[in-house]
Amino acid sequence: RAALRLLREKNRNADLNSPAGLEEPQFVEFNGGFGQAQLDWFNDVLRFSDENQEKVVVMGHLPIHPDASDEVCLAWNYRDALSVIHSHQCVVCFLAGHLHDGGYCLDSHGVHHLTLEGVIETPPESNAFGTIYVYDDKMVLKGRGRISDRVMCF
Repeated sequence: RAALRLLREKNRNADLNSPAGLEEPQFVEFNGGFGQAQLDWFNDVLRFSDENQEKVVVMGHLPIHPDASDEVCLAWNYRDALSVIHSHQCVVCFLAGHLHDGGYCLDSHGVHHLTLEGVIETPPESNAFGTIYVYDDKMVLKGRGRISDRVMCF
């Protein structure tokens, strides 16, 4: 109910899946966001990982960086999630889906944001998958079909 209330505040369109005329076009019904309890839990997990000098790969359905997505397919409160990530040293990569065309950026804090191409847009005779190999200083994505190879150093 709270999510629907927020969506209706931000999106006055009759079709809540339409970003037409919105100042924040990510506020459409086919997206979603993070509640404060989730962000607090996430912050605690990352604090633990910082203290234990771990490297963390975060996976979520919705992209949280505008340079790894289009403006419509972002999480509603992507800035809040980025703020939590950027307040910690442990996060090296955020893997997402949702945007069927995919996207990538290395942000100003050295976090890789990889939005993987969707299999739903893949021709029947092709593929859209990959394998990620993790090393102490990098991740190597070996893609198949629509997924390109990529090396993400950290």
